[in-house]
Amino acid sequence: MSAYNNLECFSVTLPNICRYAMTGQLTQKSDVYSFGVVLLELLTGRKPVDHTMPRGQQSLVTWATPRLSEDKVKQCVDPKLKGDYPPKGVAKLAAVAALCVQYEAEFRPNMSIVVKALQPLLKTPAPAAPES
Repeated sequence: MSAYNNLECFSVTLPNICRYAMTGQLTQKSDVYSFGVVLLELLTGRKPVDHTMPRGQQSLVTWATPRLSEDKVKQCVDPKLKGDYPPKGVAKLAAVAALCVQYEAEFRPNMSIVVKALQPLLKTPAPAAPES
């Protein structure tokens, strides 16, 4: 692989694509990364790569990662939600996404851990049925 290709992979910050380009193999950890990108898409309402955005904001992972802490996550929540979401649930989702998209594959959790971390988010009380 040429130096240009290495720089191109690094600049896009999609390690699973780079690993696939170099080895021809995807791994469970690259699947976890991809799932983390899907979580970020759900959280932000943005595409993984959007060339219409200003430089530095085109890669969803690069843009969102510094905003995934509990005190900053509101900065990247999809504005279409208009603040109508459980803040602790969003913070948990953001924390799990941050673990999934870590650059170094060995630091990413296994998918079973991701599933266990997200399960409590499904246990929200059902909305009250409308009265007839």
